[in-house]
Amino acid sequence: MQTADSTVITARDPLPNAMQTLSRILVLAIPFAFGALITSALNLGKVALLARAPDTGALHILSLQQPSFILALAMMEALAITAQVFSARSRNNWPRRGTLRAVHRLSLTGIMLFGTVAAAGYAVAQTVPVSDPEISTILTYFPLFILSLVLYVVFDIYYGALRGQGKVMLGLLPFIGLVAIDLGATYLLVAEFGWGFEAVLVGNLAGPALMLPVIAWLLRREMRGGAEDSPDAPFRIRMRQLQIGVGIPVFSSIMVGFISAAVVFPLLAKYGEENASAFFVLLRYRIAFMIPAIAIGSAIAILVNQMAEEGQGRQRLRYLCIGVPTMLFGYGVATFFLPQWSAPLDLLVPSQSADLRAATDAMFAKLLITFFLVSAAVMLQVILEQLGRGVHVLVIIFLVESATCAGVVWAATQGAGMTLILDILIGAAALSLALFAVQFLILLRKTGSEHAL
Repeated sequence: MQTADSTVITARDPLPNAMQTLSRILVLAIPFAFGALITSALNLGKVALLARAPDTGALHILSLQQPSFILALAMMEALAITAQVFSARSRNNWPRRGTLRAVHRLSLTGIMLFGTVAAAGYAVAQTVPVSDPEISTILTYFPLFILSLVLYVVFDIYYGALRGQGKVMLGLLPFIGLVAIDLGATYLLVAEFGWGFEAVLVGNLAGPALMLPVIAWLLRREMRGGAEDSPDAPFRIRMRQLQIGVGIPVFSSIMVGFISAAVVFPLLAKYGEENASAFFVLLRYRIAFMIPAIAIGSAIAILVNQMAEEGQGRQRLRYLCIGVPTMLFGYGVATFFLPQWSAPLDLLVPSQSADLRAATDAMFAKLLITFFLVSAAVMLQVILEQLGRGVHVLVIIFLVESATCAGVVWAATQGAGMTLILDILIGAAALSLALFAVQFLILLRKTGSEHAL
């Protein structure tokens, strides 16, 4: 086992230490990235299937439901991450069997929450007159779309609890099965029966419906032999603390994105169905591209926190000062060569969908720089959130998204073309990265000061 001094960067031997630091970051990041890649495969797979349908109207509806998806994601992640943290703390500090109790309670909360939101959406669609066709389409499909994700949120809560127990790869097995069933059902209904957006709804239900018993059994197996459950009063206190300290901040951060998407996507639809669908395709493509950045950011934050807990404060800066610049350089190179690799866009949007492919290619050329800007910003965001600057992150996200919405609305009301809309989105991505970079430098200075002390 190495001592703390053996891993400190020195001028005499910088290369081995740098390589060792990067190796530790990548080894920890791989499981996170693998899970995120599976999620991305599910989302991109549905885009590819709907883009190949004779009528791309279903893809247009799915693009308009992006705000609904972000709303569902905010609720889902708030519950799943709460389960993950409860499970992690139950490994050593709390009775392990309390994890099952927490999962059951969070699952019930999720079912009730999704049902209530769907009912509220249905009531709005039935009672509020809407003249805008895009908004009307969103409201029409909103209740069914939210309800189709009810079983998925329960599955995600169980998956979060398994992650908290350190069983990331074990939890991925039923998750892979869910993705295969979901895409298989969607493909069958689209290709063989000619279904449209309804195929997406059935796929959303089919995957978790068949794999939920599997992941529930895996979690119960992990809990066997654990300590007895804690009394009701301490359990309630712990749940309340985690929901306030973990669930609500996660929900709030994602909800800011929901508000922005709710403004941007209907406005883009006014510039043509192909433009809205093309932007949706590129958004999903960009999310897949930035998966390593999210994973690396999480790995760096975890390693820094571990060093703090283990009393090895002098090593903390190594992961920040080596990992972050290396990732930024790597993403810059990858973004530069991305246009040379047309396979992803060929897979997502076939050439026979001529209008959609032309709109996608044109928008991709314009928004290429955002693949770097957003990936870099998201990595810094993840690090800052997990190293005690979550409030600053939330304020930055709120300010940038508010400015983006205001700019897009102004441009649309002035009759500006699509080029100005995209310029505003590029400027917002650059502003976000600049503000997060300032916060990262403040974090470095603070960490360095603590080390000096």
